[in-house]
Amino acid sequence: MDPKTLFREALLERIGTPPSENVPLSAMSSFGIGGPADLFFEARTEGELEAAVSLAVAQRYPFYVIGGGNNILFDDSGYRGLIVRNRLEGVVLGEIRMSVLSGTGLPCVLREALGASLCGLEFLAGIPGTVGGAVFGNAGAYGWSIGEVLESATVLRPGGKKETLSREEMGFGYRDSALKKSPGIVLSATLLCSPGDSRESEAKIRDILEKRRAKHPPLGTACAGSYFKNSSSGTGARIAAGTLLQQAGACGLAVGDAAVYENHANFIINKGNARSSDVLALAAELKEIVYKMFGVRLEEEVIYLRADASML
Repeated sequence: MDPKTLFREALLERIGTPPSENVPLSAMSSFGIGGPADLFFEARTEGELEAAVSLAVAQRYPFYVIGGGNNILFDDSGYRGLIVRNRLEGVVLGEIRMSVLSGTGLPCVLREALGASLCGLEFLAGIPGTVGGAVFGNAGAYGWSIGEVLESATVLRPGGKKETLSREEMGFGYRDSALKKSPGIVLSATLLCSPGDSRESEAKIRDILEKRRAKHPPLGTACAGSYFKNSSSGTGARIAAGTLLQQAGACGLAVGDAAVYENHANFIINKGNARSSDVLALAAELKEIVYKMFGVRLEEEVIYLRADASML
């Protein structure tokens, strides 16, 4: 029996639900790009997620855990292993805290906070994806990031150990966390808020969403959000990658159906039939023109998941 069939049968025996086979990852990605995954499983409980990960580790079977698929570029060849989609969802409200399961969407978190008149999370408005992905990449906007409001996170290590890490232990940096250096899967997070006026929060959210509408691709556009991280100047100040790209003449550039969005040069969009190879070629061209003009090396914010990658 081949490794794929062996693993599929073992996971069925362990969980009672078989993973799906040859699932197109383009359907799991906001980019609309990606070939088939050998195996695909949606974990809806912590037990299912732990079981899938521990079995993959024990059998040395390649695996990768995804959230909403909003900040990732899948390979044209798909994935040679198991893709686990984190669907752990739920929010528990306290007086100034929110305990959130990692597969919960950020829009849901914001709605719950508004309903409870808790403020401090307004910067999440318009950011797609899940809490787990946001914590992993320290997502944020308009001068704020989720690391600043996180009290602690419970993390599953690939070896099976669970740890509760404080904000300091998470090692947050600009679009960065310790989980990028020492792999771990976020199971839940506790966010610190403060009592507030929901009407004031709603006004802040409307303002943020209006700013986003003016610059970002319209909702439903196939893309993965800001493609590059903002850079640092010699003084440590952030330089917007979009500004560098705009000044370098990036708008209008395209490779196949992968194109730079005309109103914001830090977005690569899929005009219909873009392949990951098109996106990667365009990104390489963008990095080159910015380096030639400004001497700045842009770094990708979007994760490219090769067909042979693994969290092992």
